[in-house]
Amino acid sequence: MNAIYKKEIKMFFSSMEAYIAMSVFFLINGLILWYIPSDFNIFYNQKASLLPFFTTAPWILLILIPAITMKMVSAEFYQKTNLILFTKPIKKWDIIFAKFLASLTIGKICLIPTLIFVYSIYNISDPIGNIDVGELIGSYLGIMMLISLYSSIGLFCSSISNNNMIAYILTIIIILLLYMGVNILGTAYNLYIFEFLSIQSHYESISRGVIDSRDIIYFSSIIFLFLYFSSVLIEQKNI
Repeated sequence: MNAIYKKEIKMFFSSMEAYIAMSVFFLINGLILWYIPSDFNIFYNQKASLLPFFTTAPWILLILIPAITMKMVSAEFYQKTNLILFTKPIKKWDIIFAKFLASLTIGKICLIPTLIFVYSIYNISDPIGNIDVGELIGSYLGIMMLISLYSSIGLFCSSISNNNMIAYILTIIIILLLYMGVNILGTAYNLYIFEFLSIQSHYESISRGVIDSRDIIYFSSIIFLFLYFSSVLIEQKNI
């Protein structure tokens, strides 16, 4: 399991695509927060808050995380390395979980440069350091939950199709359905079950700095389900 984890990390950072993806994530967020005039621009609104970053980050991660996960399983079948990997004395769940941890680690590394935003907000606030630490911690926890959930969905879609682009697009569609689709249905039909299934409602709840057990249970359960379905799929495809 550790060998698979290290292999995925090494493969990702051995390509220029990795550094381009990470740079684009940081630059887009930086442009939105500091340069492009809009409601998300910190100087434009004259508010020393990272709330705009945590509002736009889920949409930028929607592009980044599927790009990370789309090859993780499908490439094994496309390159026929599954014949070697899946015949080793290791459970299919361990294979999927190792790839999930690799995707999660890469996502965390992509977040590290955004600490520059925190440092900037800290220094431009009046007085200096006048920021809501609880909300900031909760928002970063929410982002980590999103990265984890997006990664599990991405691995599931990568297990469905051997085509990287199909896996990429399918991941985006499923995330959009869970992020916005069920929330719209919940509002339209006034059904709590749809609102509960919405990623957006749970993410926004955590981002307010309130750690609710229902939000943690929601993210943990959905992540587990997609990882479990991924392991079942590769088990069936390898028969």
